[in-house]
Amino acid sequence: MQTPGGRIETDTVVCAAGAWSAEVGRWVGVDLPVEPMRRQILLTDAVPGLRPDTPFTIDLATSFYFHNEGRGLLLGMSWRDETPGFRLGRSDEWTADLAEVMERRVPSLTDLCVRSGWAGLYENTPDHNALIGEARGLDRFLYATGFSGHGFLQGPAVGEVMRDLVLGAQPFVDVAALSADRFAAADVRPEFNIV
Repeated sequence: MQTPGGRIETDTVVCAAGAWSAEVGRWVGVDLPVEPMRRQILLTDAVPGLRPDTPFTIDLATSFYFHNEGRGLLLGMSWRDETPGFRLGRSDEWTADLAEVMERRVPSLTDLCVRSGWAGLYENTPDHNALIGEARGLDRFLYATGFSGHGFLQGPAVGEVMRDLVLGAQPFVDVAALSADRFAAADVRPEFNIV
């Protein structure tokens, strides 16, 4: 494989490059429809009376969520005006929408002080489901990417699947439906609850 850093020779390539997977796929002529999308979160100061068993809470209508993070809360939501790209800096543009949702759903949270926050990239696919498999027409180019925010949760099982694919063994679960080729079909069903 020829890369911008030089030529790499190997029997098997595993592309697990997250938001950069589409570019890695292009290096070898494989279409991996992965698009980077910035997501931001905020961390509050300590919340008096916060119980350690406060559940992770998601408002599926807006994608607003919060959960315990030490003595404070970690909170966030997808922002409807965010555009695809590799922006990693945190901005305050989305906080007005966040405050509006918090006021409607959990008004007591609007009085909390923000201590910090950060931004990172989701690796979105058109249907917000992962791409897992082996590229057709190219010998031993495997991929595990496009988790659209679910990678941490799915990582252990995907690690086992990728191990099996690298070894040429049958994975413990059928991942054929997660092939990058699925987007050629007209009946791709998107995820209903995108957070």
